[in-house]
Amino acid sequence: MRIISSLGARKNSLMFRLASMMVAMIISFSVSANQNSGVEKDALKAIEIAGISLNTPAEAIAKILQAKDYVPVNETVYTKQEAAPNGRSTIYRMEVEDTPTFRQLSYSRNITGGRNKSPSPRDAAIPTDEITAAQQLYELACAVPEEQQTQRACMPPAPANIIVGHGQWVAIDQHRSVLLKASDTSTSMMIRYIK
Repeated sequence: MRIISSLGARKNSLMFRLASMMVAMIISFSVSANQNSGVEKDALKAIEIAGISLNTPAEAIAKILQAKDYVPVNETVYTKQEAAPNGRSTIYRMEVEDTPTFRQLSYSRNITGGRNKSPSPRDAAIPTDEITAAQQLYELACAVPEEQQTQRACMPPAPANIIVGHGQWVAIDQHRSVLLKASDTSTSMMIRYIK
């Protein structure tokens, strides 16, 4: 009888230990998932476009952009212009909006003007100063299950273009949205974080 009760006690003790371990694992996975979610949100805020991220303090923005030859148009918009082949110009525009409800970065690059309107080669690569941000935005929007990739219109990235959502806003979650259409001839990238 003692042997049977001793076996029963060991069995109960073993079951208690297993149950405790399962509870600890569930809590650990839950904490890890919450931490990863926070890392993803921080990843959006850390993506730099033209040296500016959502984490960049407002007082540092003008100094950073002016060091990159941007000229202030007003308190939120900065532009710069560079010569491009065939008598054209490349126009860069950076806008940082910070309101009580959201913070948003908007970046665009377009080629304009010139007498010779011959198209640029379609296999030219996205400029190196844009490719990192474009790849990070693509990864943020498209590192999801295939069904969501389809909903977000994640086109396979190529050296000459990276596009998500047909160049329209794509909601990542209730607080984060991105717009991404990068190519050799023009780029539009936007990041919005709703507070």
